[in-house]
Amino acid sequence: MKKLSLGEKFDWFIDTLNKSGMFILDLSNEEIETFIFEDLIVGVTSFLSKNNLNELKENELIDEEIEKDAYLLRKKVLNIDNTNLWNIDSVRQSSEWLDIFKISDELKKKIHERWSDEEIEYLKTT
Repeated sequence: MKKLSLGEKFDWFIDTLNKSGMFILDLSNEEIETFIFEDLIVGVTSFLSKNNLNELKENELIDEEIEKDAYLLRKKVLNIDNTNLWNIDSVRQSSEWLDIFKISDELKKKIHERWSDEEIEYLKTT
């Protein structure tokens, strides 16, 4: 199995963040199912792991605050995985999911304060 480059790990980190946010509430049930129950959970498990976040921080792609918030996002998602909140109605209505979406949106904002779109695209190739 090929080991991911730092840029690929950063790309998947960004991709994971892009699977969550307030925009989710405007999606169809089928889109929510894909974004949250298929894509987000895989990304959170893999690319928001402590090891991955630490490597991104050590290489200055993210700072300590982004690392801490991303790990909090991971923890919140994993805490509701396989619970009664792991369904489309809860995604649309529960305060737990709303909190997850706010953290995700805030993380995306912090990434874009740190890096321009062009810089992000370049960093994904490193």
